[in-house]
Amino acid sequence: MTALPNYAVAPGEHIAEWLDDQGINAAELARRLGVTPKHVSELLAGKAPLSATVALGLERVTGIPARIWNRFEATFREDLARLAEDDKLKAQYDQAKQFPLSYLRRWGFIEASAHDKAGNVRGLLSILRIGHLDAFDNTWVHSKVAYRKATLKNDKSHEQAIWLALGELQAGLDDLPDYDEAALQALIPRLRTFTAEPNPVAAIADAKALLREVGVALSLIPPIPGFGVDGATRWIQGHPVMQLSVRGKKDDQLWFTLFHELGHVLLHGHNTLFLHGVGDGAETEADEFAALTLVPAQYRDRLPSGRNIDAVRELAAELGIAPSIVLGQAQRITEDYAWGQQLKVTLNWDSGSADSDSASSRSAGTDAANN
Repeated sequence: MTALPNYAVAPGEHIAEWLDDQGINAAELARRLGVTPKHVSELLAGKAPLSATVALGLERVTGIPARIWNRFEATFREDLARLAEDDKLKAQYDQAKQFPLSYLRRWGFIEASAHDKAGNVRGLLSILRIGHLDAFDNTWVHSKVAYRKATLKNDKSHEQAIWLALGELQAGLDDLPDYDEAALQALIPRLRTFTAEPNPVAAIADAKALLREVGVALSLIPPIPGFGVDGATRWIQGHPVMQLSVRGKKDDQLWFTLFHELGHVLLHGHNTLFLHGVGDGAETEADEFAALTLVPAQYRDRLPSGRNIDAVRELAAELGIAPSIVLGQAQRITEDYAWGQQLKVTLNWDSGSADSDSASSRSAGTDAANN
């Protein structure tokens, strides 16, 4: 997001620069334009607007296209309006503090400093795509858009709205191809093989690119402290939008969540927001889809019931998936999570950057109890 200027440059300043360069005074310019010296004086001082007619005259006098002069004028008026609006924005700051502003600043979604009240509110409004914070409830809590209306909770509505809004902004729906369900179905086996790649961060980037080719948007948004949702799926403009929160997660959690969200895309309706971890029948079905896609039913009796690292690696190699996934499913069945951590990779974004290209991964370390 681009920082906005805290000043306004009048077209007259550009006119004055041209006069200096050419060695021409204001009176001579007035004669050439056919306007009064007073009008040129007011233009130079930023007191008079630069009309389209004068812009055409300046084009002939200076050789600079009228569209450039008109652009200077439009930018000046816009910046003046923005500066005049600062007081109105500052008045909304108490409302803005209900949102996770420090999170937004930390990850660069808002570029204003903590002391810039107007800048924080301006950035927040841009993320939420609303003109005033009074519009938040009607847009994000009580909206007629079904996926928003159905699941936003009063206690976490601000965090949830921000997280979802960031996912929509990253999704890039404007140039997303039409959704192709058959192509997505055909892509599932290839996505499954990505789990065995040594660098899960690079692999998820490849998966994101392939999903985009079949009309599915995948957004990776850092988690908001206190808002413990791993993933979400909803449909926007006829496209499935999947969203993952992976910082600090293990690679098996990443892949299971991805396939869980794919289960929602392929199994469930288009008018509901599905939040991973908010339990209902659809969540159970999505879990089953992910589990059986990664470890098919005919292999499930081979999931180790004890702390057998070799058995985990052997089954993973046969299935062509990451050992951490086999381990994770075995742990869910046995409810014994205190082993096998050396098979997992921890995923992190670089601090201060929410760009998925800045993500990193590291081995989780060896658990001596596994031996």
